[in-house]
Amino acid sequence: MVRTTKRYIAAATIAGLAFLFMGTVPLGGPVPLKRELALFPAAVGEWTGERAMSDTVPLPAGTDAYLFRKYVSSGGISSSLYLYVGYWGKFRHGADVFSGDYVDPGYLWDPVKERDVLIDAGGRTFKAREVVYAKGDYRIAVLYWYRTAHGVTTRRFRGRLVYGLDAMLNRRTNAALVRISTDAFRAGTRSRTPALEEFASGVFSGLEGVLPFDG
Repeated sequence: MVRTTKRYIAAATIAGLAFLFMGTVPLGGPVPLKRELALFPAAVGEWTGERAMSDTVPLPAGTDAYLFRKYVSSGGISSSLYLYVGYWGKFRHGADVFSGDYVDPGYLWDPVKERDVLIDAGGRTFKAREVVYAKGDYRIAVLYWYRTAHGVTTRRFRGRLVYGLDAMLNRRTNAALVRISTDAFRAGTRSRTPALEEFASGVFSGLEGVLPFDG
């Protein structure tokens, strides 16, 4: 327990110094995307993108590029999925890529269930975070992950740590948030998890040609 606490304190200290470094030392310019996010496929498996919805929900600030699109199923699933991809090409003051506010669906929605899930994307497995939020009798399921130069993570603290270390060692501070959410549905109805995971697999593969991360 003492050893774990010491490790946590050391990691927190490193993260704090890294963010202090980012705030005082000039960093490199924004890392560009491989392709524009608008060119992300409108078709993902049985899901088809309908229209951007950026004026209907609050979106993270300070992004260099973002995509927010509604997808509907051609396979008989009546509910829709909403894909948000935010990309920060470099660190900006006041923009915390790993803020929980960027994942929560909105005011008065409280998390009631959380877990990590493994997603198979064409033979490559990655970890995503599934959160179910509740407001009265209604639920919204959210699946999200972060991309940095060091791979995929669902842990905000680890994300901040590697983000800061990358700034100090490589003067590179680009990162992305990928979030997939469902429509609001009544508690006790059919689980949305299989649809989320299948869709996430296609999204991850599609973003490989867009986001400037390898590995």
